[in-house]
Amino acid sequence: MLSSIVDTETASTSITEMCSGSHLFKVIGYSLNKGIGIGQCITSDTFTVGGYDWTIGYYPDGRSVFSSSDNEYLSFVVSHRSEAAQTTNRKPAVQPSNLPQQLICLLEQGYGKDVSFNVSGLTFDAHRCVLAARSPVFMAQFFGPVKGNVNEIIEIKDMEPSIFKSMLHFIYFDSVPELEEEKDNKDESIALAQHLLVAADRYGLERLKQLCELKMYEFTDANNVATTLTLAVQHNCSVLKAACIEFIKQPDVFADVLQSEGFEHMIKSCPMILEELRKKKNDGS
Repeated sequence: MLSSIVDTETASTSITEMCSGSHLFKVIGYSLNKGIGIGQCITSDTFTVGGYDWTIGYYPDGRSVFSSSDNEYLSFVVSHRSEAAQTTNRKPAVQPSNLPQQLICLLEQGYGKDVSFNVSGLTFDAHRCVLAARSPVFMAQFFGPVKGNVNEIIEIKDMEPSIFKSMLHFIYFDSVPELEEEKDNKDESIALAQHLLVAADRYGLERLKQLCELKMYEFTDANNVATTLTLAVQHNCSVLKAACIEFIKQPDVFADVLQSEGFEHMIKSCPMILEELRKKKNDGS
């Protein structure tokens, strides 16, 4: 029988990593804590060092009977409070706000509606508080000193139902999809923006008014600029007005504007505009 001796070598390594940290544990009223009893402690807030949670225990009368013969003896003990903390780089996730979607759902489902509008025979229901929060005109109408009857159906004149519906959508959702989406028919887009501008100014919806101004500015051409300029003057859109004047005074544009459908209406509605256009065109300002 043969036997052999096999030498086997194994090895292991212990690595001790050192990290440091600090935590200020301030004890106020030290003398008042004496006498609470041996082994009784006051604990600090939890703090983290090296990926672990720790606390400091303060024992005014000592931690044990074997080491508290001296009345002036006290103990501080650092205690490990948890397993290793998660140390990933992921931030806590916060879902996007869905308040507009919830308000639109409230409008479409009809829960809690307390006001009705009659627009050319079509009825629209809504919530007074939402409308008042968004529009100073509705605020005065519903909650001002001369507020109307709660059960009264409010009649809206001089506005198409489709425009009122778009305005109502904006009040709840803060956007107008029909205004923001690209349409193949530019005339439809500019017409919607023009009518919504009037509605926005009527009810003090400044953001909607600005959105309409931007759309009208982007779609300005020789055919519609006279109408746009007229609305800009009538509804105090100074930036849009200046842009229209700059556009019209171009030599190759002015002649076409004179032939547009909106030019005659502009002269009747805002007669001073023609004089202002001529002056700016002549002095090049």
